[in-house]
Amino acid sequence: MDDIKADDGISNQLTVHSLALDIADHAARSEIELYSMQTRDVNGRRVFDTKKPREDSVDQESVSIVAKAVRYIELRGKALPYRLQRSGSLVWFEEPEPAISFAG
Repeated sequence: MDDIKADDGISNQLTVHSLALDIADHAARSEIELYSMQTRDVNGRRVFDTKKPREDSVDQESVSIVAKAVRYIELRGKALPYRLQRSGSLVWFEEPEPAISFAG
């Protein structure tokens, strides 16, 4: 009986870990979108300046939150459902191209 409880504990820990990663993956992008100054580039794409907080959030904590979110996304890399692109302090998000299947 103790073995079943131990297995359930490990299973629960893996579930919690998986959920935490999923939440963090989505929250990191949201933190950048929420706390960074948003603008449009010459192509009309939304870009975020990670060194400038939004006007309604003008404290250094916002810049720190964004820096952590960017670092998290860079470390997670291709495991994320989106890609972070960067040019200096400007970042933007791209959705990966869907894989083309030639299976009939």
